[in-house]
Amino acid sequence: MHDYNQKLQQIANPIIETLNQQSPEQATLIIAASHLEMDLLPELYSHLNRLKSADTLNVLLYTRGGDINAARRIALLLHEFCHNLNIIAPYHCQSSGTLLALGASTIYYSPLSIFTAIDPHLHGNQGEQSAALSSADIKLFNNMSQEWFNTELTDQSNMLAMLCDHIFPPTLTSFYRSVLEVKQIAKELLTQTGQHCQTTQAHIIDTLMFSFHSHDYAVTGKQLCELGLPCENNHQLNKTVWPLVEYFNQNLGGGNRSDLEQAWCDSTIVSSTKVSSRWKDMKGLNPSWSVNTGCL
Repeated sequence: MHDYNQKLQQIANPIIETLNQQSPEQATLIIAASHLEMDLLPELYSHLNRLKSADTLNVLLYTRGGDINAARRIALLLHEFCHNLNIIAPYHCQSSGTLLALGASTIYYSPLSIFTAIDPHLHGNQGEQSAALSSADIKLFNNMSQEWFNTELTDQSNMLAMLCDHIFPPTLTSFYRSVLEVKQIAKELLTQTGQHCQTTQAHIIDTLMFSFHSHDYAVTGKQLCELGLPCENNHQLNKTVWPLVEYFNQNLGGGNRSDLEQAWCDSTIVSSTKVSSRWKDMKGLNPSWSVNTGCL
């Protein structure tokens, strides 16, 4: 654990210094998490309290997704400590990471940045295998029926009955509520910047929820720009932060262990005066934080 923090500190030191030198009114924070969770909030809050007051907060975000409510609360907490929130997403920023990025004044992306749809999923089992059903799968059922089977509009009255034969009706209602929840969160985060009218907000949300044909479709930063989101491909910035991406690729997550019995780091938060990494093990106990403090 100590070696992980020490090595990360050596890599992050010059990167944070370089980003902060661009303006005395800027501060930099690094958040890398296999899965965004509510439990990250206390440690994140601790980092933010140690940061100097800043007009602009640059957050390097590296995540494959997580809890949508955690993404919301993280974004709202970040906004409490700055006037302008910039998200730097050079590589993984999927699912809830994409949702979190909607609250940014500017999203900095690279040619390798991966964003995705923000549609919620219903998880269940099919025999011995687990399965996930997207909200878009339900919404597009009518389209599929008409395009593939030439179903007449008069048959729509039977579609709900067909769905309820395979999905428990209260479960379908719960799924609908989860869609409304994601829409509400996305709108709340887009409103934080004051950059989008209601029409643009609705277009962005509808596209990210229903316009891609799978949840894992790799949306590019350029596509986010085309939606009307404030995005920028800064080549010098990408070059500056890329050593962090390489480090997280090689060290973050259980898949990077050399032994299944080893503990693994699933989350990391770095600021100018503190490095925190959260570790899990196979015993099933609560994760523990390893913390290094002091000026980088």
